[in-house]
Amino acid sequence: MHLVAESFVPSLWRSTASQTCLWRSLLIAVASALLPMSAVADFRLGDDVIPTFQAIELEIDAGQSDYRGSVRIELDVQRATDHFRLHSEGLTLGKLVLRSATGEVAVRHEAESDEVVRVTADEPLVPGAYSLGIDFTNPFDTTAISLYRMEKDGVGYVFSQFQADDAREAFPCWDEPRFKFPYQMTLKVPEAHLAITNTPELEATVADGWRTTVFHKTPPLPSYLLAVAAGPLEAVPMPGLGVPGRLITVQGQSHLTQLAREATPAILKALEEYFGRPYPYAKLDFLALPEFWPGAMENPGAVTYADRILLLDANSASVSQRRRQAGVIAHELAHMWFGDLVTMEWWDDLWLNEAFATWMGDKVVHQVWPQFGLDVSAVERAQGVLRQDARSTTRAIRKPVDSAKNLLDGLGLTYQKGRAVLSMFEQWLGPDVFRRGVVDYINEHAWKNAVAADLWRALDKASGKQTSAAMATFTDQPGFPLIDIEVLEGGRIRLTQQRFRNHGSPSPDKTWKIPVTLKYPTADGIEQTTVLLDSAVQVVDLGDDAPAWLFPNGSADGYYRWRLPAAPLRALAADASSVLTPRERVELIGNVSALLDAGSIHGDQYLGVLGELADDAEPLVISSLVGALQRVKGALVPVDLEDAFAGYVRRTLRPAFDRFGMQKVAGESEAVSLVRPTLYDWLGREGRDPEVLAAASAMADSFMKDPSSIDPALAGVALQLAAIDGDRKRFDTYVRRLEAAESPVGRRLFLSALGSFRTPEIQQMALSYALHGELRPNELIVPSRTIAATAAGRETTYRWLIENLEALSSRMPPMFIGFLPRFAGGCSLERLEHAKKFFADHGPHAMKQVKQVAEQVHDCVSLRDREGAAVARYLTGDAPVQ
Repeated sequence: MHLVAESFVPSLWRSTASQTCLWRSLLIAVASALLPMSAVADFRLGDDVIPTFQAIELEIDAGQSDYRGSVRIELDVQRATDHFRLHSEGLTLGKLVLRSATGEVAVRHEAESDEVVRVTADEPLVPGAYSLGIDFTNPFDTTAISLYRMEKDGVGYVFSQFQADDAREAFPCWDEPRFKFPYQMTLKVPEAHLAITNTPELEATVADGWRTTVFHKTPPLPSYLLAVAAGPLEAVPMPGLGVPGRLITVQGQSHLTQLAREATPAILKALEEYFGRPYPYAKLDFLALPEFWPGAMENPGAVTYADRILLLDANSASVSQRRRQAGVIAHELAHMWFGDLVTMEWWDDLWLNEAFATWMGDKVVHQVWPQFGLDVSAVERAQGVLRQDARSTTRAIRKPVDSAKNLLDGLGLTYQKGRAVLSMFEQWLGPDVFRRGVVDYINEHAWKNAVAADLWRALDKASGKQTSAAMATFTDQPGFPLIDIEVLEGGRIRLTQQRFRNHGSPSPDKTWKIPVTLKYPTADGIEQTTVLLDSAVQVVDLGDDAPAWLFPNGSADGYYRWRLPAAPLRALAADASSVLTPRERVELIGNVSALLDAGSIHGDQYLGVLGELADDAEPLVISSLVGALQRVKGALVPVDLEDAFAGYVRRTLRPAFDRFGMQKVAGESEAVSLVRPTLYDWLGREGRDPEVLAAASAMADSFMKDPSSIDPALAGVALQLAAIDGDRKRFDTYVRRLEAAESPVGRRLFLSALGSFRTPEIQQMALSYALHGELRPNELIVPSRTIAATAAGRETTYRWLIENLEALSSRMPPMFIGFLPRFAGGCSLERLEHAKKFFADHGPHAMKQVKQVAEQVHDCVSLRDREGAAVARYLTGDAPVQ
């Protein structure tokens, strides 16, 4: 599953335009509270009776509000028992029949809980084969989970999203990933409709206006990977895959499939080469869904995507959109092997599923399209998760899961920390050795379940190193290390590790086994040495003389922070552009930001270092620099310093903006096209640069007349900057254009811009429209996300939230709701205290989120108290405001 940051409430201290990376600051939570401890023991189904095959028949008319179905489940009774349990949530069960080889078995059934049905036999069941048949009816869901119905332009469609535990809301089943066996789907739909599931059609019949399609059996799958789609869908062939492939859209959208169809074969080929085996399923359909809360879902043979990711206009798609599309496709297709072919036994290894697909997706996209710079952007994303992981409320990425209801909590940490840790260990072991271990793991566990320890053992065997012991220190405990570097005589350095802590954090100390890569100059050139720091202190010999400079995270793959004395750090920063790669320069910026959080450098020093790095010629390094400036904006720039900060922003970023140019030119690198919108946003929104604002307003007006008249990469930022001082007329125009948009991307452009208006009255109109306008459940929080980019906007959106929580909760996908306490984030202790009281009655999960928000707020306030005066002096005395 691919989660997209824009689908959720953002980190409220980060600007809107700096969220162009898919994963940046992704934090996600679910609505349901944890099960009480007394229920944990019975949460998972037993092993006395296990399913070996399930046939599912569904009668679906996408024009109706409900459906009917039946299941036939072949069972293996492994031990004598008088009862067994299965999942069924919210379904109306009809006839239930259990049969053995000798005939019908007398049973009765009852709801054991909201999600579990208990089937009890009059006489104990003897070991052997049985068949369970159940008829049922059910309304379609309307919040984009389970088997749900939606409308587009007045036409109904049915789609599914079953991860993590929502298959049980669609049909009776054994809804746990360890139950992995073949299924066979039969779908009965109106004759004019198309029906789709994971496998190709086996046979179809038409009678009385209905088409009944029997599909081929699936290979072994868990229930959460099943897929269903039905309605008047359009299908476009996707050639070049080695198996039949199609791209499926709702009516009127199939003309937007070209770029996805062209990108997919190269991605699939690269993955097949890495894993050393072909794509493992009989077909590959991509489905573009208008109403879909994740970014994508890896259902084998029927991968589902949010339509705004998959459907791009080939004539106007920006580099950022094409890069995002490629990244999401690669992530989902990596799951075909890692997650689908080999499936986690239980949800406590979901982190590995998602971390591996993220790591593999980045790797493949960089291999196929190196011009996208995804290798550099991956380092920038890692900086965001390191900031999150520095807090005392962080958690280990591998954690016990005793309820799927809190499964997605902290999944942003899971994706990006897991990806970074895998990259670090690949660099330590070597890419070829790491790949050999991965391929051995896939081959051994194909079509079965596995646990993380199985992969670690394969890597141990392939490398001859104790990978598993070192890896566990990063996966099984929270936080990460800080490595202090001390230069000794005779070319030796002392490495000392401790837990990285934000200033004043009470986090307990821990130790890690850390692959540390040291980069330094010698008489023969630049050398790079990797050592395993497996004790609190270790001395490393680099040669006869102390190096002129030392970079303690060579290749920028290490998941740790480092601290050099002031003089070596200045020397490194001075030579960074000539001795460090772009990835390493991005890591340097992130590390300096972390030292500010830790209290190791002061705010004025921080701004000075950022100013020196602003001359970097690499666009993606400048993008990272903008992210570092956000650290200052969020905590250290109160209202009375906004003018001085605007001047600093112009002095720091305008030279890069002028180097790269206000408009795209023929032959420019794609990295320039990627960073230009960010520079527009920051110089316009924070720098208040009149020339930039005027250019953005002119582009917005031109776009409204003719979307093809401007660089598509600048359309979104132009619309948003033009809205800052926009009036009611512009707002109404944006709403009309949103509702009339013919493409998912066009709709999202105007939807995001609705929150950019700064006039309080229009902000209230935007929030009212979010609640009462023509928005889908997964779109409701998008305008508020943009409004919350300012301090005043954060307060506005928080008040709107608490006043409308019940109405929002009734319309949003359930997994969004538990995330809402994060609206209290920022730098306001008063708002935090209100949130603590308000959410106290909303269950333990909500309070867990409030606790995490509280640490962020206290960190922000602490940084402001500690460094606010120094930053104020720097900004007001550095130079006259331009």
